[in-house]
Amino acid sequence: MIPVSLMGVASYLPEKVVTQDFFADPEHPDRGMFTSPSTRRHVAHGQTAVEMIERASRRLVDKLAIDPARDIDLILTNVSVPDQAFTGCGAEVAHRLGSRTSWILDLHNTGCVSFVYMMAVARTLMQAGGIRGALLCNVQNAGGRVFSNPQLRRSSQAPVPGDGCGVGYLAASEVSPVLSIVQRCQGEWAADMVACASDGRNYWEPGESALNVGFTEARVASIIHRGNRLVPQVVREACSAADIAPRQLDLLVTNQPNPIFLRNWREALELPPDRHHDSFDRYGNLFGAALPINLEEAIEAGKLSRGSLLALGGFSHAGDYAAASIIRWAAA
Repeated sequence: MIPVSLMGVASYLPEKVVTQDFFADPEHPDRGMFTSPSTRRHVAHGQTAVEMIERASRRLVDKLAIDPARDIDLILTNVSVPDQAFTGCGAEVAHRLGSRTSWILDLHNTGCVSFVYMMAVARTLMQAGGIRGALLCNVQNAGGRVFSNPQLRRSSQAPVPGDGCGVGYLAASEVSPVLSIVQRCQGEWAADMVACASDGRNYWEPGESALNVGFTEARVASIIHRGNRLVPQVVREACSAADIAPRQLDLLVTNQPNPIFLRNWREALELPPDRHHDSFDRYGNLFGAALPINLEEAIEAGKLSRGSLLALGGFSHAGDYAAASIIRWAAA
């Protein structure tokens, strides 16, 4: 089996810092799943996902000294709110970076845990042969594109999302090996996260009301219950597949939905706070971009050294996907 390594990550955060004043007089106080961060970033008007990926990728290319034309054989993207209705952004990303690959996959599923899913897709294609290097790209831009809308700013969930982009480079290498990846799909929960409008229209139909994410009290309670359970389970499974115990982990990086989830996950895995990176109060819920963004921040803070055991994990949407990976860190 061809060994695969996560060689490095890089990120880009929009310049605009948004405080709680922007969401003045919310309809509901902070509670449970909708606890608000102190600050978050929002994309600027007209700022595209392609631009965000290009900025983060340029940093990664410089950091790893790779040549996109030679070293990027596969590009995978996941964007919360795509730039165009019918096309992904991978082709334009390839053009801007100078990659000549025809292997471009714009994934629209797996949301908050899409970075791990993209790792799994890339590893599978690498082990099939022909692909040596893959660029994985996550963009969260729903904060500025959706929840800054005046019709939505007063909703309880509007202050939670923050925007940003994280990218990673996976290579056929033994340098920083991916020891295990565990994936789950619970399709029975896929319909529990829906886009809705106050006038009842479908999202593709014309209208004046803003699209929002529909949450009911019962639905929120179910998501909290699932999330508390799913992430520790998949992390434990990934640890078992890598033949280690969770307590041996040097660092856990997860998606960042809210502080309650983060606390419950690390307590379930018996990890101290300093071994579970937490940026929620500064950046909010970064959706799928949370994993690469927080991993880069943790690396820069000196939380990983050569030989460290790293776990990446999380769940997406209302629990329809969950995944985790264990990596023996030795990269840049």
